[in-house]
Amino acid sequence: MVSKKTNAAKQTASLKKAEDTALAEPKKKTSTVKSKAAAPKKSTEKEVKKQVVPETHNVDVVGDVLNIKSQNEAKKAGKSSRSTSSKVKEEAVVEAAAPESKNASHSNKHAAVKENAKIAEAKKFAEMKGILAEIDTEADAENSAACGGAWCAWLNAYKNIFNFKGRSSRFEFWSFMLINMFILLAFCLGIEFMGDSLLTMTLSAVVYIAQIIVYLAMFVRRLHDAGYSSWKGFFKPLLISWILTAATSVYLVTFTPVDPLAIQIALVVAVLLLLTYGYYAIKTFVAAGFFEEEKNANVYGAASFIDDAHKMRSLKYASIYLLIIILGYLISLSSIFYGVLASIYAY
Repeated sequence: MVSKKTNAAKQTASLKKAEDTALAEPKKKTSTVKSKAAAPKKSTEKEVKKQVVPETHNVDVVGDVLNIKSQNEAKKAGKSSRSTSSKVKEEAVVEAAAPESKNASHSNKHAAVKENAKIAEAKKFAEMKGILAEIDTEADAENSAACGGAWCAWLNAYKNIFNFKGRSSRFEFWSFMLINMFILLAFCLGIEFMGDSLLTMTLSAVVYIAQIIVYLAMFVRRLHDAGYSSWKGFFKPLLISWILTAATSVYLVTFTPVDPLAIQIALVVAVLLLLTYGYYAIKTFVAAGFFEEEKNANVYGAASFIDDAHKMRSLKYASIYLLIIILGYLISLSSIFYGVLASIYAY
């Protein structure tokens, strides 16, 4: 009897321990343990005393409780390891993103430094350009004063007779045009006085060819001084219209058509070509003589004679030149008109 009582007491003690551990676990995970521990709870102590519970059954209950506890601990450990791994991943992402943000900020700073350097360089270039322009203006005034003015400009035109890439100012242009006109008039009068000979004919041919080259070079340099390309908008259409006009004139003189309609068409074409040639000739003359020069250096070189005094003198020379040309044309027209009237009265 004593042994039976001790066994029952051991069984009740083990049942109480199992019940305490099962109650300490979460409700969802210990539902099975409560169901197993609830059965001994319903039975009274007398029934427990009378009933003999085998030891193997108690061992199985304790094992189940221990298994559940170990599973719960393993799940907790898994959760903690997952949380730590997620934290480690987040830290790694932050650490990986940190160099990129540092690099981005560094690149932005580098770009800002470059932009500031470019702005400072542009400002320095503008300042140096203004200083150089002032120096060029002062040097130009000194050189023009030392050169002697209009005669020096006229001489420079012949020195640069084959220069088709440089620049010539309006002062140089009108100085050359005015002085050279008087020199050519004197030369023509001298040739007329000397009479026709091989020497005069040779000299006239050489002077004529030299004048074509020097005038062409002067017009080209003057257009460059104004910032224009001399060939594209001026001499190319002028040359084409001149060639077509000359070809039409030769056709009318040499191969005179018999059909009156063909003659009329050829005359109309010749007049239109002559007007085109006259248009481009006047356009080139006006652009070279009156278009304002570029004050700063361009692709064709540095500016010269750009002070106000030389600009006024260039306008003065231009007015004198044009007045003489107009007077010459009026005299020519009056002589033609006088000849026509004399021929009419003679008949």
